[in-house]
Amino acid sequence: MRRRTKRAVLLEYTLLVCSILPLVFAVSATVYSSNLFSGGFGAVGKSVVYLYQRIVTVISLPVP
Repeated sequence: MRRRTKRAVLLEYTLLVCSILPLVFAVSATVYSSNLFSGGFGAVGKSVVYLYQRIVTVISLPVP
């Protein structure tokens, strides 16, 4: 009985991960757009990069 419970939990986690991965790939495709010769960030990606830079700057400023 205990073995069946472990398999059920493993199956649940597997299904959860497999259902979330397409969403993660879709969001990453909208953030990062690859051109023919070089990849670049699109409009959404640039705003995400700027937000990340602001957050990192604010966090790192108090550290001497």
